[in-house]
Amino acid sequence: MKHLVRSLQKELDQIVTALEQRAFFSLTGEETQSLRDEAGKLLEKLDSIQSSYLTIGLLGGTGVGKSTLMNALAGSKIASASHRRPHTEQALVYRHVGASPPSSLISPALPLREITHEAEDIKQILLCDLPDFDSLMGEHSEYVLNFLEHLDVLIWVTSPEKYADGRFYQFLQMVPKASQNFYFVLNKADLLFQGENLENGYERLASVTTRFQEHIQGNGIHEPLLFAISAQGALDSDQLPPWNQLTAFRHEIFQQRDIKQITAIKAGNLDVEVQNLISAFKKEVLNLEVFDRILENSIKDVEEQRSQWIKAGQGAIDLWLGKYIKQDVLSLQRDPSVLVGPGYALTLLFQEWKKRTTEQNTTPSDPSYFIPPEAIRISFQRRLEWLENRINQRILRQNLPSSFQERLREILDVPKVFEELGERFFHVVELRLAAPALPSYWGFRIWQFISYLLLLAFFLLAIGGETAWRDVLSAPGGTNIIQLFLSGIHTLFSTKGLAALVSYALLNLFLASRFYRRYRKLLQHSTKKIIESLKADLGKVWEIQLDVLQDDLNKFKGDIQSQISAISVLKQGSNRR
Repeated sequence: MKHLVRSLQKELDQIVTALEQRAFFSLTGEETQSLRDEAGKLLEKLDSIQSSYLTIGLLGGTGVGKSTLMNALAGSKIASASHRRPHTEQALVYRHVGASPPSSLISPALPLREITHEAEDIKQILLCDLPDFDSLMGEHSEYVLNFLEHLDVLIWVTSPEKYADGRFYQFLQMVPKASQNFYFVLNKADLLFQGENLENGYERLASVTTRFQEHIQGNGIHEPLLFAISAQGALDSDQLPPWNQLTAFRHEIFQQRDIKQITAIKAGNLDVEVQNLISAFKKEVLNLEVFDRILENSIKDVEEQRSQWIKAGQGAIDLWLGKYIKQDVLSLQRDPSVLVGPGYALTLLFQEWKKRTTEQNTTPSDPSYFIPPEAIRISFQRRLEWLENRINQRILRQNLPSSFQERLREILDVPKVFEELGERFFHVVELRLAAPALPSYWGFRIWQFISYLLLLAFFLLAIGGETAWRDVLSAPGGTNIIQLFLSGIHTLFSTKGLAALVSYALLNLFLASRFYRRYRKLLQHSTKKIIESLKADLGKVWEIQLDVLQDDLNKFKGDIQSQISAISVLKQGSNRR
């Protein structure tokens, strides 16, 4: 009977959790609400047939905080300073106003004082604050030992100052109860953290709990259930530090309460009603299992199509970059200052001529230059639409509810995905081209300077005359230099000089054209590198989008499997019974 009721409670809790936290594909909103209402009614029935109480005794030395611990267990202040014992041997019994203590607790040898409360969390628990063991003497200890026989659970409470008290363990050996019903609580553990940093506090706590556990084991309890808590800290704050195990301790106590209640439950008819409720999920499980297989096959489709999709995407990227972006990259990299002298002038003339003969509606600085054209975006979008249509066809063939298609549409969200893909493409291109790092071409510039200087030197040699240059080289001086200058002037305005000047101009024009062609090749080479880099970056963006798609499908599949497991657990519990 205990196992049956425990299963019923667990199953109803799981049903309520599932109905509150999960969206069901096979159930309408009205059906879900109806099941939620039915589960609530069954929980009320389960609560209504609970008629037994868990009796807990708290035993410890003076000042270890038993009253504070009871308040922490109750979640409200049920024990106060006014609840004082007129006699050291008296036990205080805290019960809900709607509960009555079992007759087995009434003992003429040990006086009791009842204190009522309205704490709903411990409505089914009777808390017994036993006399301090270090104040018990002689026959009083016998009274307490006899009283302990009627308790379900005994909580041994101590503190960091008193856990090593020999009287604690002497009394522990005297108690003739099963050790599995003992809980050991080290209260006021926050004292170990006072004046210490967190790391040292944890070390002190670990040291104390280890020694405490060794003491307990040394007195015949080999696997003690030990909890380090600060009951006062729990009452003062809702946020407990990680070391405060009060939450786990309350959970353990309340679990014991449930076990105690189960022993009195006659739940045969309730079990039938719970199974009827569980059967309502049968269709959902069958549909989820079918949809799980559809998703598995669709994920395989994506994996098989991945290489083709990447290839198609790369083709679309190549088309976009080659048709729309390549010229923009060239335009952004054109810098006439790379050329010097006549080459610079020739480049300016070419650019001015191109401006006059070419119409451009936008410039590379216009953001619209970097947005993928609609045709390119559609070529990507079709891949995902193909996948969505393929899954929808499988859903229709299996006659699954339309809610599966709606959820799939939310997961894939084709328009949003490709809007984001277009934005990522835009940002990648904009980042690379909005402020490109132009190459310096220092070697190319130096070579131009050297070439033009050599040509100028040859021109000067030609117009200066052999005799004048020899005189300057053999006897450099003001007279010879002036003579060289006058000889150059005379030759420049002669027929020979004009021929040299024309030759010099033609050679400059030849070098300028050669350097301009070299400049164009350098630009094309640099542009090619940028385009190849963009291809790689945009290809990665496309592959990442495919990875996101697969991750979304796998995550969706995991959610479906989680839902199947959550509902199947209920069915398994039913089968075990």
